[in-house]
Amino acid sequence: MNKSYLFFDIECANCFDGIGKMCSFGYVLTDAEFNILDSDDVVMNPETEFDWYLFSPKNRCQLAYSKDYFRAQRNFEAYYKPLKKLIEAPDRKVIGFSSANDVGFVVSACERYNLPLIQFAAFDIAVIVDNAKGEKKGLADWCTHYNIDTSSLQAHKSEDDAVMTMKLTQAFCKENNTGIEELLEKNKGCRLSVEKYLEHREIKRHNDEVMQKIQELYGKKCRAVLTNRLKGDYTFGFKIKKDIDESLKIATLVFKHGGILKKSLKANGTVIIEDDTPEEYIQQMKKKNLTPLTISDFYEIVRME
Repeated sequence: MNKSYLFFDIECANCFDGIGKMCSFGYVLTDAEFNILDSDDVVMNPETEFDWYLFSPKNRCQLAYSKDYFRAQRNFEAYYKPLKKLIEAPDRKVIGFSSANDVGFVVSACERYNLPLIQFAAFDIAVIVDNAKGEKKGLADWCTHYNIDTSSLQAHKSEDDAVMTMKLTQAFCKENNTGIEELLEKNKGCRLSVEKYLEHREIKRHNDEVMQKIQELYGKKCRAVLTNRLKGDYTFGFKIKKDIDESLKIATLVFKHGGILKKSLKANGTVIIEDDTPEEYIQQMKKKNLTPLTISDFYEIVRME
């Protein structure tokens, strides 16, 4: 079977609570020479409210259709089987622009309607081009950069955004004197599968939950302390999210041993720092009358008999 390439884009009615509610799936299907084999804008009823900003006069890139038009269409479930067949076809590679979001939108749509997940992986041409050029641009700006004629295309119309994604990929291949298959083969690291997306989502959920627990400790004083060894104000002198579970452990120990955790300190308090913190940073803290305390020394204090 000949290889084919599916360029796609998705629009959502809203992304409230971090969940995209799909209202259109636009695509362009090509061969390796970018000859268009099929294209469509699959418009659907999101069965939810629209984010007011999508139709606001202040928004320069409004959705391509009216609310009434979206409402008159069938929902995602009605299009599930043909979309699944389209996306999962053998010898087919899927490409999007900032496609991590779109992979998530497909997952969310399947979950909303209790349907088996559509299993696929999408290459992100945005990351490929950004990395090659050493700068970040949006889809329209990259098209302008490559002198791609988009005068007949409408931003935020899924099919047209898919066309722009295809044309950008074509221009980038031409500039680098390479075929699309070779380009994708060299950029496997710019490919996100549904499986990986789910892993990343679970990690984010965990991190968000832990961060919430840390935030709940800010400014709080324990009424039944284990000891008063850490009496005083404390703050983190390192990025909490670098090891968020370790950060929660430290925050909890500060709380239980008589300390008060602060989001920041201007003076007169203790800054918990990594063991390999540069001396220059330590001296800066001391000039502000802050006391640096390495994580190792912190645990020694807590473990004191």
